[in-house]
Amino acid sequence: MNQRILLIVATATLLILGFLSLGSYIAWFWPLELLAHFRVHYLIISLIITSILGILWKTRQIKSKVIVIAALLLVGLNIIEVLPWYLPHAQQLAGNATNQIRLLSFNINTQNYNYQEIINVVQDNQPDAALLIEIDPTAFESLKIGLKNTLPYTFRSPGGGLALFSRLPIQDVNADNFNGKGGHNLIATLTVNKQPIKLIGTHPLIPIKRNTFHSRNLQLAALSDYIHQLNQPLIIMGDFNLTPWSPYYRKFINKTNLHNTRLGFGILPSWPRPATHVNLPSWVIPLMNIPIDHCFVSKHFRVSRIYTGTNANSDHAPLITDLVLS
Repeated sequence: MNQRILLIVATATLLILGFLSLGSYIAWFWPLELLAHFRVHYLIISLIITSILGILWKTRQIKSKVIVIAALLLVGLNIIEVLPWYLPHAQQLAGNATNQIRLLSFNINTQNYNYQEIINVVQDNQPDAALLIEIDPTAFESLKIGLKNTLPYTFRSPGGGLALFSRLPIQDVNADNFNGKGGHNLIATLTVNKQPIKLIGTHPLIPIKRNTFHSRNLQLAALSDYIHQLNQPLIIMGDFNLTPWSPYYRKFINKTNLHNTRLGFGILPSWPRPATHVNLPSWVIPLMNIPIDHCFVSKHFRVSRIYTGTNANSDHAPLITDLVLS
């Protein structure tokens, strides 16, 4: 391949990658926002492309130094968005801590009937409270029986398929759609170390269609308005169908001043996972993994640990978070 063709191919590749990398900053409309969620993938691709271009430049098969510098700039752009998730954070707690509360958030998927596996996953991780998502009445009754000895307090939202299982007594629990503007949300009060904390479970719609994209964004806006009025320890968790690289994520964080418990612990992708109802080749699934399940906390909490668990035939992995209330 002659130098001219190599240069054209390299330039076209960098332009496409540049569009994808920069697009997340302006992805306020559908379907461009769907491309914003794969920032880690863009970083890996940019590293591979930069390495190849560096070799081609060293061997004089490409003489343009500008093309290599442009590739390096794209690497830097993507590193800036990924690296902070691995750096220490002020709300990260080093070492073992006492009086921890463990939370589990798990979208089990409505097509997943492996209830015993789900019960095993919950029991193995020993949470103090577990938010289970896409729970129909049959699943709720089965899981309530299986978890009655460890998480005896339960509540299922009449809409939205959200269910809370807790070791701690559940107070003032209700389902709220914020006057029709905010989808389905489960809002409860738990007492931790003699302090009342607000716990919100949520599951905005998947933004793969224009109408569900707008619905998800309206729900995030309604949640932001509600949270902005609170002045107490707060935890909000669930399947947000949103990654940290969406402009709507940044808007949500800026409005609520909440802390993503992942910070300092890594990206921890939670979707997709192999399951009997996932119609994708097994080799494709790891290549698509993105973090869309989240646990956010107010400034009252420190995070001692967060990890993803076994998926129990769901297309999501459970997200388990250990918190310490200041």
